[in-house]
Amino acid sequence: MILERQYIPKGAIIMRQGDEGTTAYLIQSGAVSVFTEQSGERVELARLETGQIFGDTALIFDGRRTASVLAVEDCNLIIITRQAFQEKLKKSDPTVRALLTMLSNRMMTNNNTMLQNKSTVDDLSQTAQMIYQNYADSLPADKLEDLQDMVLPALQNFFSALDEFQKKHS
Repeated sequence: MILERQYIPKGAIIMRQGDEGTTAYLIQSGAVSVFTEQSGERVELARLETGQIFGDTALIFDGRRTASVLAVEDCNLIIITRQAFQEKLKKSDPTVRALLTMLSNRMMTNNNTMLQNKSTVDDLSQTAQMIYQNYADSLPADKLEDLQDMVLPALQNFFSALDEFQKKHS
């Protein structure tokens, strides 16, 4: 099966937050910025480059795009439709299909929990700690010390400031 390819020039919006999604994109060359708009401000979630995929949630779940994507370099993209993905999935091992379904559902549950879990200072603190720990767990041992030296003091200052803020405004 030959998948469709698309050229996107630097500066073009590839998909918009809130649009219906049925396709994902594999970056064959170039780079993109994944971002959301919150209170009128752009918040970058990720920078993706050659070999990475975005829009992948649309291959499994119906719904609206949760982020926008901007080409920060000229891009050549491979378009992956939901139909093409499902055809490939049907041909895969039943265990792989079951595992993918379970992981996808878990990912969506975790994403929704994270998005809703920012209503209090305690929730924000717990979310920040979880993000730090997940990132730390993903690093090789030789880089963990640098992360701890560079980021942990700032993170601890952040938590202290949140505690002070909470005490002052409670």
